[in-house]
Amino acid sequence: MLSDRWRCLRADAYGCGSSPPPPPGLTLDDVASGIVAALDDRGVGEVALVGLSMGGYTAMAMLRSAPERVRALVLADTRDGADTDGARADRLEMARRVRAGGVEPIVEPMVQRLLSSAGRDEAHIVDPLRSRIRHCTPEGIAACQEAMAARPDSSDVLAGVRVPALVVCGADDTVTAPEEMRAMAARIPGARFSLVADAGHLANLEQPAAFGELLAGFLDEAYPPAR
Repeated sequence: MLSDRWRCLRADAYGCGSSPPPPPGLTLDDVASGIVAALDDRGVGEVALVGLSMGGYTAMAMLRSAPERVRALVLADTRDGADTDGARADRLEMARRVRAGGVEPIVEPMVQRLLSSAGRDEAHIVDPLRSRIRHCTPEGIAACQEAMAARPDSSDVLAGVRVPALVVCGADDTVTAPEEMRAMAARIPGARFSLVADAGHLANLEQPAAFGELLAGFLDEAYPPAR
């Protein structure tokens, strides 16, 4: 739906997919810098930046460091606030657990947390998610959790956004709840807020057609055809 009309680039997190291991002391600023470097290597200047969950935190880091590269912004199932003390402790505990015991013990808890109750009953959704988690190394997951735990509040960054913006949330997301994301959208000047029905934290995986239609409509407005 998207790649036949726009050039689409997707970055793996460090230590996940085909990306290299994370550098020591990984931060979200490091992740954002790596994305900018990858864009430079491919001769890409401005982009429509789409960030879901940790990708949203990375998008906010990129808005801090390279705002001139962002022509349009999509934030999905994410938040602009820093972690609470409890959430930070949970992330650091997960980092400790995967370093000690590997990835497998967190696979099913993550499936339960990230998907809606309906999505958890669909093998074509659950099985690929399990596979994606298992394609991450323990150090990759640990480093990403530690980077997210250390992230700053970004509400001031979003208040300064001056490009077209779309905020998308799964209607059944229990990680970043719709009311929280609606409030975040209100802090972005001119942003549009959309809910995806029958989807949890990974709205793009549970409802790819609906998610893709939202992105396509938004991109059509952000990149109008030349006359």
